[in-house]
Amino acid sequence: MPRGTSTATNGARRRRTTRTRSDAGSVVGQITQIVAANETLKRENAELLALNERLRAQLAEIGTALGSLTGGSRRRGRARAAAQSFVVADIKPKRTRRPITDPAQIERRRAALAKARAARAEKLAAAREGAATGQ
Repeated sequence: MPRGTSTATNGARRRRTTRTRSDAGSVVGQITQIVAANETLKRENAELLALNERLRAQLAEIGTALGSLTGGSRRRGRARAAAQSFVVADIKPKRTRRPITDPAQIERRRAALAKARAARAEKLAAAREGAATGQ
């Protein structure tokens, strides 16, 4: 085998191996950076949540103090409403609906949906006809 061909083949193999290793190294480096950024964001998020909770507590205290100040005097009208507006409303969890398992109810809902779709289709067809004759 000639000398130049074997060297070119071996050189190409080495380059591919080196390129693959550097690609893998860059991917590992990117993953490391992403993980570090994620940890930083988690830490910042925890700090912000704690600060938010502290501010809510302070706002509730201010609302209570304002309510006791305005509630103690015999004023009427907007003063009491203004004091109550500072109190943070409790956030209600979203209601989770149970799935419908009654076959009769499922069929009634299906029929109602089909009826509503038919009515909408008729309305759209009438609107298209009106627009076509109006032009």
